[in-house]
Amino acid sequence: MRLCRVSAIGAVALLAAGCASLAPSLGGRENYAAGSALGRELGGRELDALSEAFLEAVEEGAPGETKVWSAGSYSGSVTPLAYLVANLKPDPASLLPVEGRIELGGTFETERGLHALTAKANLRAGPSMNARVLSLLEPGTAVDVVGKLVGEPWMLVAIDGVIRGYVHESLMIKAPGTELDLAGGPARPAHICRAFIETLSYFGTTDRWRGVACDRGNGWRLEPPAPPPPVL
Repeated sequence: MRLCRVSAIGAVALLAAGCASLAPSLGGRENYAAGSALGRELGGRELDALSEAFLEAVEEGAPGETKVWSAGSYSGSVTPLAYLVANLKPDPASLLPVEGRIELGGTFETERGLHALTAKANLRAGPSMNARVLSLLEPGTAVDVVGKLVGEPWMLVAIDGVIRGYVHESLMIKAPGTELDLAGGPARPAHICRAFIETLSYFGTTDRWRGVACDRGNGWRLEPPAPPPPVL
């Protein structure tokens, strides 16, 4: 996920060897600069400043809206990107793109399969008639139901591979030709995630990288980087 380092001095080459092996936390606390070799040098003051900016960015920041911070001789920035949803696929590390932030409380029956809308349907940001309406879907629209809220008549739907929001169960049927297909997976809680770009600078050296953070019920934590492709 890293974009790699950008340096103004030759000494930064010494940092590259340790960059990939950096642990995601320091002293028992989350180090949101773990994607940078410079991050291992951060102390409590720097970690506090970084954490404040990072959490503000991933929780509330608009895509592309950069948050900056500085403490001591260190400075950095966090630019939040797209929202993602984790834990709706058999592999809990699989991340599904989502169009904006939606409500994800509760547990979902996953992998319900392809459906078609039987009438005009409001696409909502949450599983409630009072939730914000995101758009209006036309009858016949094909949607992939990635989850049904357990005990509630609300379907979390994706269109063209992107999660769009919730549609009431009464407004859809199994897509023609798929009525006999087996559908439905185990019930799982869904987790909100956020992609980001981050920089960390120390004097003339700057690292820049990409990452993903998820809130899996214990606060925002960095996701492990994707493993490299196998060498054939």
